[in-house]
Parts: sequence; C-alpha cells; structure tokens
Amino acid sequence: MKGSDALTTLRRHWPFMLVAIIGAGLIFANLGSGYLWADEGDTAVLASNILKFGVPRAWDGVTFMDSDFGARVNNDLVMVSSPWLQYYLAAASFWLFGENTFAARLPFAFAGWLTILLVYRLIWQSIADRRAALCGTILTICSVQFLLFCRQSRYYALAMLFTLLLIETFLRMKTPRQTALFAFVAILLFHTHPIGIVPVFALGALTLIDRGFSSQRRAFWLALPAVSVLTVPWFALAHTGYTENASLVPSVRDFFARLVQYLIECSSVAPLIGVTVLAVVSSIGRSRIDRPSEQRARELLVTILAVSVSYAIAMAVTQRTAALWVTGLRYTSAVIPLLATAAGLLIVKVSRGKNSVLLSLLLLFAFTNFAQITPWLFWADKNPDPEQKIVAPHVPEKMINCFLPAADLLFLRDLFCSNVGTVGKCSEFLRENARANDLLVTNYESEPLYFHTRLPQGMKIMRQDAIYETARRRGLPEYVFGVDHARWVVWRFNWDDYLGIRWPDVSDHLLAEGAQLNDVAEIKETAWENRENIHFHRFSGDTYLFPHDTNLQAAHIFRVDWPAVP
Repeated sequence: MKGSDALTTLRRHWPFMLVAIIGAGLIFANLGSGYLWADEGDTAVLASNILKFGVPRAWDGVTFMDSDFGARVNNDLVMVSSPWLQYYLAAASFWLFGENTFAARLPFAFAGWLTILLVYRLIWQSIADRRAALCGTILTICSVQFLLFCRQSRYYALAMLFTLLLIETFLRMKTPRQTALFAFVAILLFHTHPIGIVPVFALGALTLIDRGFSSQRRAFWLALPAVSVLTVPWFALAHTGYTENASLVPSVRDFFARLVQYLIECSSVAPLIGVTVLAVVSSIGRSRIDRPSEQRARELLVTILAVSVSYAIAMAVTQRTAALWVTGLRYTSAVIPLLATAAGLLIVKVSRGKNSVLLSLLLLFAFTNFAQITPWLFWADKNPDPEQKIVAPHVPEKMINCFLPAADLLFLRDLFCSNVGTVGKCSEFLRENARANDLLVTNYESEPLYFHTRLPQGMKIMRQDAIYETARRRGLPEYVFGVDHARWVVWRFNWDDYLGIRWPDVSDHLLAEGAQLNDVAEIKETAWENRENIHFHRFSGDTYLFPHDTNLQAAHIFRVDWPAVP
C-alpha cells in the first residue's frame, strides 16, 4: 500500500483509531500494579521454570508447585494437563523484560488489545460499515469483564483473540493458503485451552448443514487431519488433569440446568439479552444493507451463533452448575467480543440509517445493563448458595447497580489506585523479614507467594496426593512432604482445611518437635488479589459490586524458632 493510500485509510477510520488508543490505555495502564492471584501465579511460576528447564516443570529444585495436588504432572514432574502456549508466551515475556508482574501480564494484555482491532476488522470485512464496526469495538472496550480478562496473566485474552481469528479465517477459507492458516489458528486455539477444539467442530458442522458455507466444506475437511494430529494426542497425555476439573453431566435434567446457568453467566457480563432482542427486531421489515453485504453479515452472525451455542453445550456437558457460577466465562471468554460484534452489526441493521436510533441503542448497550440479564433479575436472591440451587443468578448488592454499570467507574479508579490484598501484604512482610533460604509453609495461594518472595516452600505434597510416590522416587527433599525446619508459616485460616490438614495439626507437630511459634503478624483476609470474574473481583477500597463473605478469618504469619542444635 502506498503512503498516500495508507494515510487516506487512516483518515477514513480515525474514530476507530481513537477507540483503539483508548482501549490500549484501559488495558495497559498500570498493568504491573497489584499482585498476582492464584491462577496468575501458576502461569508465572511455570513460565519461570521454562526459562530454566525448557518445559513447565512443577519442581524447580527448590519448590514443588501444582494447584491440583499433583494431578496435573507426569512422572517427570512436568505439568501436562494444560496446553503450554500461555506458559511459553509468559516465559518469552520474562526473557525480554525480566520476571515481574508487568511482564507476566504483558503478552495477554497485548492479545486483548489485538482482539479489539479484530472486532473492527471482522465487521468491516462483513458489511464495510464504519458505524457498525465502531459500535462493536466501543461495546468491547466498555465491557469491564473483557478488560479484566485482558489484564490477567492467563489464557483468557488468547482465547478471545484466536477464536475471532478462527472465525475470520473460516469465512475467507477458499485457497490452500487460507486453509493452512485456518488449521494453524485452530491448533493455537486448542493449545490456549482444550475447549478451543469445540468451535472448530462447530464451524465444521456449519459446512454440512448450511448451504451458505458449502464453499468452505472441502477446505475445512482437508484442514481437519492436521488439526487432529496436533491436538488429539494431548487429551491422552493430560487426561488426569481434565478429569480433576470436569464433571460429566449425569442426566438430561442436569444438562438443562447447567445450560441455563451458563446462559445466566453469559448474559450477566455480555449483551446476550440485547442481541437476542435486536435479532428478532431486525428480522422484521426490510434491511437497508445491500444484498451482498447482507449475506456476509448473515454468515458472520451465523458463525457467532454456532460458536456460542457450541461453547454452551460443551460447558453444560462438562461443568457442574456450582462450578459455572464460580468460573463464569473463564473458559469461554471469547463469547464477550463475539456478542459485541453481533451487537454492532445488529444495531446498525435495526437503526435502518437513522443515526439517532443508532446512538440511542449504542448508549443503551454501552452505559446501562439493560442488554444484560441483571436488570431483569433485580428481585432475585442476592446471596444464593449455588450448591443448593438448581440455578443461581448474580445480583448486585445495590439495586442501582442492577441497571447502571458502576464497574466502569470502579475499574477506571483502580487504574490509578493501589489495591494490595492478603497475598501482597504477606509478600511484603516476608521480603522485609525473611532470609533468602528460609523455609515457608502456607496452605493457600502458594503460587503467587512463591513468585513474589522466592522462598522455598514445605508441605507441598501430602501422602494422599496422586504424585506422592513419584515425588519420593524422584528424591525430592524431605521438607517438600512436611513442615519440619520451617522458619515461617503463612496460614490462611479462612481455608484452614484446604489441603486436607488443619492448623492444629501443623502447630501440634511443630511444638512436638520442639519448635516455638511466634504470631508476628495478623493480615486482613481479602481473598484474591486480581480475581478475573467481575462477580468476585475486589476493587480498591475493599469494594465489591456483588455480595461477598464479610466474615473472612484473618491470615496470620508465624515465625518458627527451633532449638539450637548442640
């Protein structure tokens, strides 16, 4: 493209450039502030181990790390239950920028920003309407849940990016080069998270049942063997980790209950209700979009529908209702930009050339919650027990927040505020008071504590853990299996029996060995540092939008003094 052509293109799309710059500010601003939470710590620690060993080993010679009690690692103590792409990206970032919080989150933040660009590109290629493309991108960056996903050292933003890329390559898949690109993106999506294989098969089903995609049929089935060869073997390699975190649906009744819960999760953070209403309205009356563009818009909307439905079915089959209530859209984060894309298309279609209608709908979707399910369930139970309910919605504590998204202002405030919680304060205390080789014992969120302090940790493998015998055969040091010789104990009393062992068991053992316990610090329990799910996210000032447990037991830091060895 010539310089003059590029300048003309930039001038034509200057509103989008402004939105992209704003999106970059929201995603990258103060990205390194705050401490990692448990799942981010898992990514960071294993990425650090890649720099040492070339693979994500759970044992680095100092501390053993596996959040699933050894179910995720093989006999070589290498983590195999989750595909490795996110860990290698974080490792590359560490190699370039050093091992710190900013570098841990940077590659995922960049993927989130690219997702914004891709939303615009998808809509522009579909109907060449700048208004629709702009609406889609504005709705994307106005989603606080989207922004929280982007600012995580975890795979969520990668899943969003590669799912949109998969759809884009699928819609253009006519030549061998485009077919190879589709296969490559499908493989990357799977190695972001295994559920990424689900939209691949959903798109394949479209080539069989919808004539509008018959031209992609041959190319898709030619790409499928390559995708299968580089993805399916991983299931055999990692089956123990998947069975640890999945629960197959036992009955048809449970399937529909899970499906409803998943739809609640989608419509709580994305405009599923609004998109559904707009789709019905747009089917009534004549569209002003020209016929070829109408066909391309239909193809994009159908692919979004197929991918979204496939995700819903997969989650209903594999996740309990209570688990869905807790994890939300963690595994299917791409639904957020996909629904924003659909909303952008449908807003323009429904407005039928009337800018006043377009602007009104855009403001309604972006700056109120009426396109989501929350306002329509304001009367529901605010403190449901998902283990005791068939389905459980999320209802904000304050009724006004059911209708107006206070999360936007809280998120903006947090870009400039400190928001240090329990892990952060414990890390700061230990960095100030502990020596480099002091042995630490903790019962919860050990990964971020290790990343931020680098203190060796004991009591990492219990006798009942799947990896116990293997770890013994591998000759891991004795402190890995117990609390002897610990110098510090960080005990999160709110999760006292999380490891299957309670504080009295630990303290009694230490005292019986002649140790003296000194309670040197009480730390307010704030649960997680940077939780990815907006329903459980703590904003600065201990502010939550949704009801939360206010009776959390404080964490304590104990110094362990051992008798002098004669």
